[in-house]
Amino acid sequence: MSDHDRRQQQGHGPEHPPHATLREHVREMAKHLQQMEEYLRHMGGRLRQLDEQLSHLEAEDDRA
Repeated sequence: MSDHDRRQQQGHGPEHPPHATLREHVREMAKHLQQMEEYLRHMGGRLRQLDEQLSHLEAEDDRA
């Protein structure tokens, strides 16, 4: 029996890592998603600020 066959029989080869590794991966992905959520919230706030600034500049330009 080859190593590949044994890994497939055990249920976790390169494409099926052990459950502990899967849990760790899920935790890492959840942490990454939280970081992305924070980043997107920050960027959304920044975009709102820039939109307000642009509105003020357009208003000034319209008055000129």
